[in-house]
Amino acid sequence: MSNIYDEEPTQSNSVKIKEQLSDELPLKWKEALTQIDYGFDYETSSVLMFGDIAEGTLYDLVLRIRGLLHMRDEKTKSDPINIIINSDGGDVYEALGMVDFIQSLDVKVNTICRGRAMSAAALLLCAGTGTRAASKNSTIMFHEISSGIYGKSSDMKANVQHTEKLEEILISIITANSKKDSNFWKERILKDYYLSPDEALELGVIDTIIQPKNIRG
Repeated sequence: MSNIYDEEPTQSNSVKIKEQLSDELPLKWKEALTQIDYGFDYETSSVLMFGDIAEGTLYDLVLRIRGLLHMRDEKTKSDPINIIINSDGGDVYEALGMVDFIQSLDVKVNTICRGRAMSAAALLLCAGTGTRAASKNSTIMFHEISSGIYGKSSDMKANVQHTEKLEEILISIITANSKKDSNFWKERILKDYYLSPDEALELGVIDTIIQPKNIRG
């Protein structure tokens, strides 16, 4: 496994990356790939997903991963990609789009929680196609979909039905990527369901816990 699990992500040299960009690379990709502080690390094949999952998050993820894959050579083209997550969650549509995208790739995607992965971010964490990991003191939380429903009675009924379908999709993804059945998750996520890394590992939501290397004493 990559040493991304043992060390803080190193900051790449933006000049070095610029030199590797081909003339054919679209301008938007160049902008994304050269703004390392924006959430991209070429040297460790990592995308940083920090903050809320909102409109545009899916676009950013697709942009960065496609740019990273475009830059690879024959030797590295099959290497896994790392998504490092520190997020309270957010938009369920964006999250489902990200899950669909990473599961459509030819390369494995490792999902790594450092800090917290809650709500929509927890869904992304558990749906990783490679190794799913969390640092020792991280927090993971699943819960029901939140929906602000208002308007005409007919529209409200339609929105309730749609939310229920989204809930079924959410449950199916978590169930497929854990050791528990759908009834277990339906019951647990009626309220905020917080998990420590040890608990998440036992439930099969993650595959490994990143242990600290250096502890005083």
